[in-house]
Amino acid sequence: MPAQVKHVKWSSKGGTRRRGSWRSRWTRVVPAVAACALLAMPGEARAQFGFGALPVVDAGAIAQLVTQLSRQMQQISIARDQLRTQLDNMRKLSNPNWRTINGTVSQIDVLTRQGQAISYSLASLDAEFRRTFPGAVAGGRLTPALAVQLRQQDQRTLATLRGLLNAAQETSRQFTTGTARLAAMKGQVGSIRSAQQAAELNGVIGIHTAEEVTLLRQQLAAQASAQAVLQANQVNRDLQGAAVARDLWLPGGATTVRRKDMRVETVGFQP
Repeated sequence: MPAQVKHVKWSSKGGTRRRGSWRSRWTRVVPAVAACALLAMPGEARAQFGFGALPVVDAGAIAQLVTQLSRQMQQISIARDQLRTQLDNMRKLSNPNWRTINGTVSQIDVLTRQGQAISYSLASLDAEFRRTFPGAVAGGRLTPALAVQLRQQDQRTLATLRGLLNAAQETSRQFTTGTARLAAMKGQVGSIRSAQQAAELNGVIGIHTAEEVTLLRQQLAAQASAQAVLQANQVNRDLQGAAVARDLWLPGGATTVRRKDMRVETVGFQP
């Protein structure tokens, strides 16, 4: 068996030796010396040994690059979120609650002028009104045609009131449609996901309001027409009655009143 080599460590006190591991020290010293020698070699010598140029690592530059990349990733994420938000804001309303009231408006116009009614929708409204309600007997004299005129005035007044009722009935048929549209719009409020959808729903609500106002305005016009015809008939009847009374009074006023002897002996007395 080979002889074991005893390791001796020297102490700094008194020059005494202490046992220790010289091999562990040698393994630490040799790589350090080799690295120093390699660094001291010129580039050509290192190339001959196959080491080539040693890379220079800048830890600060690497950290700065990592920070820049992280910021760029954050910017890309923000831009992506903004683009998604823009796309969501451009999303349109899926089912707008539109309706058409043109048919209802036209039907109400027809109903208010049917028969002998005097309606706001007549092209010759002023001429028809003056012909029906002249305000007095023509010429200031009682004529045989007065009865015909009175009957015609009443008939036209009744026809106008009938047209008003029919128009109100036609308008009331829109109640169900309007209520259903309001319920649908209320349901869509909770499903709004974009500014575009909110704007379109706001537009639908505005159009619905305008349609309701149009129907209400037309109904008010029909009601005003009927009230005007009814009042005109009453006023015209008063004027015609006054003219007839005056026509009847004039002949009586021109006749001489004969005084009658009312004495007892003249009249006679019977016990």
